Amino acid sequence: MEVRLSAGGGVFGKLIFSAFGLLFAVFGSMFVKQALASLQETKAMQQWVETPCAIVSSEMKDAGEDYKLILSYTYSFNGQPHTATRYGHQNDFKADSVSEISQLRKTLAPGTQTRCHVNPNNPNEAVLKLPTVKSAIRGIGFTLIFPAFGLLFATIPWLTGRRKNGDEVEIKSFKREKSGKPALILFGSIFALAGLLLIKPLFITPLQKANDAKTWNSVPATVISSKVKSHSGDDSTTYSVYIAYRYEVDGTEFIGDQYSFVSGSSSGYSGKADIVRQYPKGRKFTVFVNPINPGESVIQRELSNSKYLGLIPVVFTIIGIAILIGGLRAKRPELDRQQSIQHTVTLNGPSPLKKAIGISLFATVWSGVVVLLAKSDAPLLFPVVFGLFGVIMICASIHAILAVFNPRPTVDLTPGNIHQGTEVLMRWLIDGDTTRIEKLTVKVQCLKITTETSRSGKNRSSRVVKTPLYEEGIVLAEKDFEIRQGTATFKIPVNHPASRPGNTDGIQWQLLFHGDIARWPDLKQELLFI
Repeated sequence: MEVRLSAGGGVFGKLIFSAFGLLFAVFGSMFVKQALASLQETKAMQQWVETPCAIVSSEMKDAGEDYKLILSYTYSFNGQPHTATRYGHQNDFKADSVSEISQLRKTLAPGTQTRCHVNPNNPNEAVLKLPTVKSAIRGIGFTLIFPAFGLLFATIPWLTGRRKNGDEVEIKSFKREKSGKPALILFGSIFALAGLLLIKPLFITPLQKANDAKTWNSVPATVISSKVKSHSGDDSTTYSVYIAYRYEVDGTEFIGDQYSFVSGSSSGYSGKADIVRQYPKGRKFTVFVNPINPGESVIQRELSNSKYLGLIPVVFTIIGIAILIGGLRAKRPELDRQQSIQHTVTLNGPSPLKKAIGISLFATVWSGVVVLLAKSDAPLLFPVVFGLFGVIMICASIHAILAVFNPRPTVDLTPGNIHQGTEVLMRWLIDGDTTRIEKLTVKVQCLKITTETSRSGKNRSSRVVKTPLYEEGIVLAEKDFEIRQGTATFKIPVNHPASRPGNTDGIQWQLLFHGDIARWPDLKQELLFI
């Protein structure tokens, strides 16, 4: 029987990881290329000549999810009249709210005298707002993250071991892990803090606003735009109500677009569409205006049941506090035994927290890239393939996070100087909620580690395999008091070799703890010894 190493141990696995990393880097380099071209264009535009101009027209247009301002202005260059429509780096100024467009229209109303920047090599080309080099450089810095991450992901599998004499791979001997207490405290604090920071804007602030709005004034208003906005996510689309309206207070005109104090989007298109149909363009209705700040208004001042969605961050806070308390109280469990006159070695398995954090961070970054691909002009196949892998990584991160909360064993072996023929007394204690474990099995294994190579030349490939030379079941427990702690003895056969590091005829002795947990990741822990 042979067991393949799954963590990039074989060449085939390394090639798969490297292929994904290189593909990630290639697509990232496309964004870098676009950012570099934008920087070159921005630098060239710094030499354009500032020239007086006059606004001819300024109109707002609905552009789907956004609104855009369409401009026309005239200027004279070298005695010749010219007309241009470009606002800045992009042809039009875009915003997701009517109010922002309206504010800009006030400063760029027809007849307004302002200044534009003209390309001296092509006087027909001009912009009202000159883009800055600093913003273009920031754009390059952001896009460099993606190819760098891809190259790192492609090379890490090949750096997991150091070659000796051309073929032997050095494997680190088992070392007792440091306590995961600081990591738990840090992780729990961040989780709890994130939840607390989100509670205020998502729940407390809307409640305060709704209470204050009870004394706001009723003012006539007219709808100038209304629609259901769609917001595309990784695997679904959410919707939100958008209604822009015009109203006056003491002869001053204001533009508002706040429907409710509870912002954000959610699934379900029909409910939002029903609301929007009640506010067609041109409809007269009443809004509530803050008498202290007339620029602040709202259509629906009473909060609906959706306000309770703002309590979702409370879940994060509770989980974070639980992890924090667990970290503060965490300590290595002590086995109930008399002091042994013989040397004893203690084995602690590595904490799964680092793995969970690493996979979660990778899944987050990967999901961000999928969103960028979906919004780019890349062929549909690429966001679909990347999205499928993203779903797999999200599932893997959820599995790894759940495994963090599994019980973990601590084992004492007596005597500690184990060799062939030694009879070993094993004492174990499992820290955590062991009532979830339906069955616990513990095996002692001796594994031979070899590297198998197939084919030759450019088609040469190899894989690292673990072949059991010896395996003995030493514990089978199904009752909680038996699972939580106990003792067992086993003997190292005389005719089997001791541990020997290496991927070529290497030998590894280990204890394998396996706890079956229903509807949850199983407890799996390998503890290396001798």
